[in-house]
Amino acid sequence: MKFTIKTRLVLAMNLLVIGVGVAVGWAGVKVTAGIIEHRLVDESAKNAAGIFGTMHLPFSPDMMSRLQALLGAPVAAGRSDHRSLVASSLPKPEEEALQALLPKGPLPRRVSLNGQTYLVGEAPVPSDASRDSMTLYLMVPESQVQAAQKASEQTIVLVTFVAILLANGLAFWLSGTISRPLGRLVQRMDLLASQAAEENPVASAEGAGSAGPPELAQLARSFDTLVERLAEARHRLARSTRLATVGQLSAAVAHELRNPLSGIKMNAQVLAEELAKSGVTDSGLDRIIREVERMNVYLEELLELAGDEVKPDRPLELPQLPRLRLESVAESALGLVERRCQHGHIEVERRWSKDAAWVRASEPQLRQVILNLVLNAIDAMPAGGRLTVATSPGAAGGVRLAVTDTGKGVQVTDNKDLFEAFVTTKTAGIGLGLYVCRRNIVRHHGRIGYDSSVSGTTFWFELPTAD
Repeated sequence: MKFTIKTRLVLAMNLLVIGVGVAVGWAGVKVTAGIIEHRLVDESAKNAAGIFGTMHLPFSPDMMSRLQALLGAPVAAGRSDHRSLVASSLPKPEEEALQALLPKGPLPRRVSLNGQTYLVGEAPVPSDASRDSMTLYLMVPESQVQAAQKASEQTIVLVTFVAILLANGLAFWLSGTISRPLGRLVQRMDLLASQAAEENPVASAEGAGSAGPPELAQLARSFDTLVERLAEARHRLARSTRLATVGQLSAAVAHELRNPLSGIKMNAQVLAEELAKSGVTDSGLDRIIREVERMNVYLEELLELAGDEVKPDRPLELPQLPRLRLESVAESALGLVERRCQHGHIEVERRWSKDAAWVRASEPQLRQVILNLVLNAIDAMPAGGRLTVATSPGAAGGVRLAVTDTGKGVQVTDNKDLFEAFVTTKTAGIGLGLYVCRRNIVRHHGRIGYDSSVSGTTFWFELPTAD
């Protein structure tokens, strides 16, 4: 069970005050009891003996009775040498019992005379040569001393109780002065964290600040969440800044390259048509036209980077897209890198599944994704290897395409997302290829991922089947 700061402060103050109060009260009761007993018994006996010696009062029963009335306790006097009573104000039976005790030696502190318990105060009476040496005995009833001690105990208990009440009030006031500002700080931190969450929804921090008072634990969680939101916001801001720079650059590049590429494509098409009239076909011209189209796709992708980033709530309308076979689109992409694979001593293996269904997709965007994955696989095998492109039924009922290489695997540091913009493991890459791939796949209601090891890497994506 967790206690709030206010409760903890009140409990701590109460325990402290009660502990100190009980200790001080107990010590006070003990000390006060001793002081009361000393004053009622010893000091009173000494003062009475001094009065007798100074004023040379007679030791008679009448004087003993007057002294009892003054001191509130029976008094007795006896010769010090013979230890015998001369006079007393005690009742006769108790006087006889005291007389029997005197010859036995010094009287104990507590004596019982005829069923009555007394505390004995013994003091010598100052004397001169004309008087015998006398001792005065003040017999204070024990019940009288206990009554005085009990009265003092009640006063001490009352003072301790009042001190505890005052400490309670002080504890509530102190806890309020601490917990109220802290509570307002927690509310403000929660408000900032919630505002940051609305602007930048990411997974909130879990398990932070779980120990300690609830206010501090909540403050720690809110602070961690806010720091996480701010870090993500800084990342997104830096990313947006870079995307804006790329957007400006892409607009300039598109302006400079689109017109020359359109001229190259048009001239290649005219040349192909002229050759076709003569009954001659040239696959190289078709390759030029496809490459120009691919470069146009790149330019379009760069232009789109100047706009908003990928958002899952802005997908393409699949029913409006044409039906395609992944195998045919993959073959088109592989045809563009055929000679590069030959020069790089890369063996291309195709594994087309008969169970793979049709999909609805934009062919240029889908070709762009496959081509990017294939080019990445080629770059991962600078010394040659095997490139495998395969289709299969997807795990969620869709269609899956996988591109596998036999390179050294993907080495990602700092838990970075390879599909984020400007994240790359290549020394000469800018980190936009996989970003474009994920954007296109997400727009087609699909998903993309990869599996990597020291023996190679497989990049894959899945698309829903066509209705």
